[in-house]
Amino acid sequence: MYGRQYAGRELRFEASGGLLHSALVMRDKEAGSYWPIMTGVAVAGEYKGTRLEELPVGVKVRWRDWVAAHPETRVFSVGGLEHVENNPYDNYMGSGSGFREAEARDRRLPTKEPVYSFQLGAVKYAVPFRTFIEGGVFEAGGRSIFLYRPRGVALYYSTRAFSAPSGGFERREGGWYDRASGARFEPSSGEFAGGRGAGPARLEGFDTFWYIWSLTHPDTMLLGAPPARR
Repeated sequence: MYGRQYAGRELRFEASGGLLHSALVMRDKEAGSYWPIMTGVAVAGEYKGTRLEELPVGVKVRWRDWVAAHPETRVFSVGGLEHVENNPYDNYMGSGSGFREAEARDRRLPTKEPVYSFQLGAVKYAVPFRTFIEGGVFEAGGRSIFLYRPRGVALYYSTRAFSAPSGGFERREGGWYDRASGARFEPSSGEFAGGRGAGPARLEGFDTFWYIWSLTHPDTMLLGAPPARR
């Protein structure tokens, strides 16, 4: 998710109709610039070469889970349509092939391996989902990275991601803790709670497929377990 404020203007985004390495490219109505969602850097238009501010606030959940937690939620309707019976994305999400048969050139992981991807400084990273089911800690760029996905959740469930100084997380007493504050990670909320003072910072990043991220960022560092080659 990106902030809409840029250079003193509030930008309004729409789908451009274009893709870059099978990922959506947005267009802002104010300056006519084109922004690939995988980079947040404009590739054409008035703001070409400039970057949007990434916000670590987007959360993807099933409707039934969201409405259970927020029963007052209202649903936008477009032309009276609020639900699609035959979701065209179902086949894509369940397939081992990329969009229009696109494939990863980097064979360290299968084309459609789900990964959490992020950037620290100038370095890009990717971590396979399978390496942090029920929590995992990784060292990257002098930071300690905590990633969490519950077992058995849908593919589009949002990874919970946090960053702390190196060595900042530990597993004890059946849970995950931030060493600095003593806060414990609560799977039900996806947040660190309790402890002393502020807990660890949220980490901006993307849940995506390996082929999309690696085609966009061929210099990606791969973290986690040994790759599952095919």
